[in-house]
Amino acid sequence: MELFGAARLRGKNICVALSGGGDSVALFDLLLCEAEGLGARVCAVNVEHGIRGAASRADSAFVRALCAERGVKLYSFSEDVPALAGQWGVGLEEAARRVRYSCFLKVLSECDLVATAHHAGDNAESVLFNLFRGSSLAGAGGIRDFYPAEELARNLGEPAPAGAGKGIVRPLLSSAKEEIARYLSDRGLAHCEDATNADISYDRNFLRREVLARAKERFPACERALFRFSRIAREDEEFLCTLSEKYLSQEDGAFLIAADAPRPLFFRAALFALSRFGVTKDVTLVHLEQAAALCQKRAGTGISLPCGVRAVREYDCVAFYLPQAAPRGEYPFSEGSFAFGGRTLEVSRGKKTGALVLDAGKLPEGCVFRTRREGDVIRKFGGGTKKLKDYLIDKKIARRERDFLPVLACGARVFAVCGVDVSEDVRVDDDGADIFSLSLTGYTSR
Repeated sequence: MELFGAARLRGKNICVALSGGGDSVALFDLLLCEAEGLGARVCAVNVEHGIRGAASRADSAFVRALCAERGVKLYSFSEDVPALAGQWGVGLEEAARRVRYSCFLKVLSECDLVATAHHAGDNAESVLFNLFRGSSLAGAGGIRDFYPAEELARNLGEPAPAGAGKGIVRPLLSSAKEEIARYLSDRGLAHCEDATNADISYDRNFLRREVLARAKERFPACERALFRFSRIAREDEEFLCTLSEKYLSQEDGAFLIAADAPRPLFFRAALFALSRFGVTKDVTLVHLEQAAALCQKRAGTGISLPCGVRAVREYDCVAFYLPQAAPRGEYPFSEGSFAFGGRTLEVSRGKKTGALVLDAGKLPEGCVFRTRREGDVIRKFGGGTKKLKDYLIDKKIARRERDFLPVLACGARVFAVCGVDVSEDVRVDDDGADIFSLSLTGYTSR
């Protein structure tokens, strides 16, 4: 039995996810045997979920005794997963997964890697499970051999541990269950048996005991074949994701996907954008198709996506963002700094590189900085007064941005749209002008 991805383990502090079951015990023993050759250090982590009562507690006691016998440090956690499942409104399996990976994330604050005992059979189950649920190429990629800690933390909504290269590894991913069983027997390793593994009411148990078991009778090498297929699918998926980056950009808290992106690349860019807003599990093909359809719609057309995310067609792209309440309040015109939501307006006397400049001597009394209002008008450069709404459309300012841009106004008359332009009324046209500069940080005009 060989360690899959052994190069990643060299010189690392590796924490084995040790449940007491045969797979995890085999991995634990194998890593201890190989530790010196790898220049690695080995510890263990056990998470007692509170699902199987006394049996679960007995498994944790077995793990504690095993680690004490082998002189290995153990990180031990105990959680009431049934209660948390009810609190979160999810199934036991999902709640247990969240708790388990949250504990792993805590361990990664002190270790480099957490090693789980997922094997080729587990990978085959995942591939079939994903395909039967209508997954894409990403799902066909099965179990990842490395799960970066930064991504794990983002998906859980928890802080990422400090340090580069940390994450979850699966060193037995290419090993068949039969190989692991032989290793346990040859080494005389005691282990625990989880009775719930025989319960086919769980989808994965059904796939393992009813589907894969029958398939292996006819196709003995099917797990190996599915492993090779999943690695090819994962490589293809990663390549397509790399191509999709060309069509994706970030601007002012939104992710923008070019409207001319090929459909397969649009889907992958959309999944990436959604993941950055913490949306990883509730996205369906229907959601992706609806978002892609916006590429053929007029500007301003939008849809709602899981977790409050909006996707809206803009002038040459589809924007993904979380809507926020527009800032309120107003500030009299003067030098200084003014907060508008997540942006800061800096007003300073004299010309400043990259800033809008205006002749303050042309401003009427009572001018204030505020956000736009119904009825606002602005005089364009070259003459002609226009409704501010139409003016912003002409300037191709996205709808999601219009209520967040500070304007300098007196009544309904607008003299500057900060970050965009000033009106003809305050144009600087002589050296004797009373020049002020307006700089808006946290905003990039398109």
